[in-house]
Amino acid sequence: LGGVDNCTAHATRVSRPLSPKNTSHASTMDAQTTLKICGVANGVYAAQMLGAPQWANDFYYKEGHKSSQNWQNWFGLAISGMATAQILASNEPAPNKAVLGATVAMNMAAPLMMLKQKDDFKPEQLAMNGAFVAGLGALALKAYNDSK
Repeated sequence: LGGVDNCTAHATRVSRPLSPKNTSHASTMDAQTTLKICGVANGVYAAQMLGAPQWANDFYYKEGHKSSQNWQNWFGLAISGMATAQILASNEPAPNKAVLGATVAMNMAAPLMMLKQKDDFKPEQLAMNGAFVAGLGALALKAYNDSK
C-alpha cells in the first residue's frame, strides 16, 4: 500500500499547478530560442537581398521604386552577418548579451527606418514587416533583461 500512496502523492504534485513564483520560466521564451528565431528570420531576409534583389525590391516597395542590386547585396551581406552571430550565439551555453543587445538595437531601429521611408514601402509591407521586426525586438529586449 505504501507504493500506491507514493504514486497518488506524485500524481497530485504533478497535476497541481505551479505556484505564481515558479511560472516565469514556463511562460517566457529563453534567450537562446529568441536568438535562434531572430537568426532564422534574418537569414531568410538576407537570402532575399543576396539571392533575389529585384524580387525583394518588388515585394517590399511600391511600383516604380528604383532597385539597387549593389546596395541590396551589401545589405544582405550585413544582415547575414547578424544572422550568423545570432545562430552561433544561440548555441552557446549562456545568453550572449552582446548579440542580444545588437539584436534589440537592430530590430527596434528597423521599424523606425521603415517609417522614415514610408512613402517607398507598400503599405501592407510597412505594417506587417514593421510589426514583425518590432515584435522580434521586443522578444530580444525581454531576453536581454531576463539574462544574467
